[in-house]
Amino acid sequence: ISMQAAKAIFKKNHTIPITELSENITLEEAYCGQEKLNYLIKKKYNDKIGYKVGFTGKALQQRFNIDSPATGVLYKHMFLKNNSTIDPNFAYRTFIEPDFLVIVKSSKIMSAKNSLDILKNLESIHPFLEIPSLTFDKKTNVNGNMLIAANMLATKMVMGEGIKVDSSEDFLNKLANINTKLTDQNGKIIQEANTSNLMGNPINVVRWLIDEYNKRGIILKKNDRLSLGSVGKLFPLLNNTSYS
Repeated sequence: ISMQAAKAIFKKNHTIPITELSENITLEEAYCGQEKLNYLIKKKYNDKIGYKVGFTGKALQQRFNIDSPATGVLYKHMFLKNNSTIDPNFAYRTFIEPDFLVIVKSSKIMSAKNSLDILKNLESIHPFLEIPSLTFDKKTNVNGNMLIAANMLATKMVMGEGIKVDSSEDFLNKLANINTKLTDQNGKIIQEANTSNLMGNPINVVRWLIDEYNKRGIILKKNDRLSLGSVGKLFPLLNNTSYS
């Protein structure tokens, strides 16, 4: 993917459909394109705040025809404050996606030997809502590699209040069995989904990310925010609707 194509995607800023990416793009080409796009984002904002892991649940793997998780980069300017309001037309084809987020306590996490070691190096866990823009024309056959090249569609997001991580077996087991609920302003349940959808346990997603980044020479640092993926499905962002 050329820098010219990356610049065109960056300039569109989620408001105009991406036409620069083909469904024939390879995984290697996708990450190469993402690197160029993130170079441009960092150059403008210089506020990288963490990473996201996508396709950690079977539903989205099937939807986007990809058989493994994938990564993208998060930036502070993408985060909205809790209890914010946003126009659903702020970007092209906006969705809402209930996710799960953890905050890193120490870069020692990179040498964690097991799940309890990982917990020792995490600060807190948070309910998390991504508000992605599926910036491709509805007629386009979109696959996972195309989303990787577009920085995993990281657009806007909200981090809820969290709880401290306890590095115990009990806490680890509970993490795998959190029943999440996405509700509207009337308390109507839009989705119920279990955190076991995230590779059996959200900590398994962190383990996958550590292994992946150790291969790539990327080091997770203190205060990095890690989005661990969708606990269920994406839903269209609707007018005059509140989400919790």
